Amino acid sequence: MFLVHLWNYIRGYVIIIAKGGGIERFINICTRRQILLWDIARKDSNSVILKASLRGFMLMRPAARKSGCRIHILKKCGLPFFLRRFRRRRGFKVGLIFFAVLIVFFTSMIWEIEIKGCSSEVAEKIMKVLDEQDIRRGSFKMGLNPKRIAADILMNVEDVAWAGVQIQGVKMTISVQNITPKPEVVDENEYCNLVAERDGLITGIEVLAGALRVKEGDTVTKGQLLVSGILESKNPEFGTKYVHALGRIMARTWYDVRVPLSYEYTKRVRTGRTHENTYIRILDLRIGLLGNRDAFEDYDSVSYDKKVNGPFNLELPIGLTVEKQYEVTEKKIRLSPEEAEALALEKARLALNKELSPDCRVLDERVNILRSETGETYLELVLECEEDIAGPQPLGGD
Repeated sequence: MFLVHLWNYIRGYVIIIAKGGGIERFINICTRRQILLWDIARKDSNSVILKASLRGFMLMRPAARKSGCRIHILKKCGLPFFLRRFRRRRGFKVGLIFFAVLIVFFTSMIWEIEIKGCSSEVAEKIMKVLDEQDIRRGSFKMGLNPKRIAADILMNVEDVAWAGVQIQGVKMTISVQNITPKPEVVDENEYCNLVAERDGLITGIEVLAGALRVKEGDTVTKGQLLVSGILESKNPEFGTKYVHALGRIMARTWYDVRVPLSYEYTKRVRTGRTHENTYIRILDLRIGLLGNRDAFEDYDSVSYDKKVNGPFNLELPIGLTVEKQYEVTEKKIRLSPEEAEALALEKARLALNKELSPDCRVLDERVNILRSETGETYLELVLECEEDIAGPQPLGGD
């Protein structure tokens, strides 16, 4: 329906009023003669308002005479009548032609590149490959071969198993699939023991290769031998065999950290004073306007883009970027004991999270408030965890 209205607007149409006693006969004659009428609405018992094309209006005059009706144009609509108003304005014609050329120019470029199905690290490698091929935002679509681009990505990015490139309008979409990580291969000729990487209480044992030197319930210290890569036979004549020790030794472990309690907190507070900087944005280029400056010595800033849409809601690669600066000042706030403990606990958790291994499971959390001999107060956080503490230790062999 939209395309029909668009076509009628482009070629032009008229809104007509038909009066007379033979309105129904007039409409039937026009229908038999294949004269297109639409949006027919009866005004009163002897008149109707309808729409028709310019050609249809010329052809319906004999039908009006035959049916005894009179027809008059109420309004002329469409692009031809709109342009006729400006036929003597050369500046408008030049501007219209320039605008049309501008639209064609911008729609022949790539404005957006989207990469789907991969991590940010792989996406950066793909963007580097595109950059080496001079493909970026602002590149012309003419001459770009999606199959060739996909082949270049597969050839130059090791982590990609499949790549597909699609160009729709002004957007290039790159869909990729990562290679399944290769399983870790153990070199059996690299002989090693398994030793404890930290102190713990053993809760579970799974040995795949080597001689076990501990049992469940044992308390071990960092560096203690857990699984030996030296297999000694009960019969001395068979000698000694060296292996690559493999296994998982699960143990309860403890992590602790102490954070001083502070009852004063320095907070950044906005003063209420603001300043805006405006930039003209063309693709990835930002051009600052006169008057842009850093108005405050210490501030927070927030930026947002204002997009410009062309005909048919087409997004253009130009727009404005507004940066709003908020002046801030540092203000010391007195904390209650509960607030001070909550703030110290958050710092302690952040510090311990950096020490925990990826497979570590936290079982329990204990918080203690301690006071030193000098009168200083500390918050102590103790985490009880369960994790695999076995780590390889190379050894020599025959």
